[in-house]
Amino acid sequence: MSAAGLNTAFAQTPADPTVDTSTLSPPVNHESGTVDEVLSANDGGYQMRGYIVTWHGSRVFVSGSPAAPLTKGANVDFTVYRSSVNGQRGLRFVVAPSGGDANVAQDESDNSQVSITSGRAKVQAVLAADNDGYSFVAYLVNWHDQRVAVVDPSLHTPKVAGDKIDFRVFHTGANDNRQLSFALSP
Repeated sequence: MSAAGLNTAFAQTPADPTVDTSTLSPPVNHESGTVDEVLSANDGGYQMRGYIVTWHGSRVFVSGSPAAPLTKGANVDFTVYRSSVNGQRGLRFVVAPSGGDANVAQDESDNSQVSITSGRAKVQAVLAADNDGYSFVAYLVNWHDQRVAVVDPSLHTPKVAGDKIDFRVFHTGANDNRQLSFALSP
């Protein structure tokens, strides 16, 4: 499952009875910030690129596209999504799309593949944010000698630097849009 797939799973549709839409106001915000750190990983042609950005006084992970890299100090436009699933009110951050990606989306739906493996690593740092009752947590870890962010979409019991965590590694996509993403194991 790609970062987009994870994000889709995290932000279920209002038709789902476990989703409380009465508190989703506003469910989406468009914001901008400055890239504090660039995170990039590669595994067998699958790529992850994301950015650590300070948002409302907290450091957060903004997932980006490997095809449109930014550098430290660059301005980044991103979208903040709020969702409420099974009582968990979560935030996620995604680089705002540049438009014109319809062909990639069509290619993804026709040819997409998914593989999931597992990883275990020591937490180097914790990224966390709370805003209007919604929360975000991600853990910076070293995976295959690459610094990556492991997002906790279920907002499990918080970990601290030095704790070991188990996580899933998602390899998704097809052709030129093969993406790598990481999520805390349930």
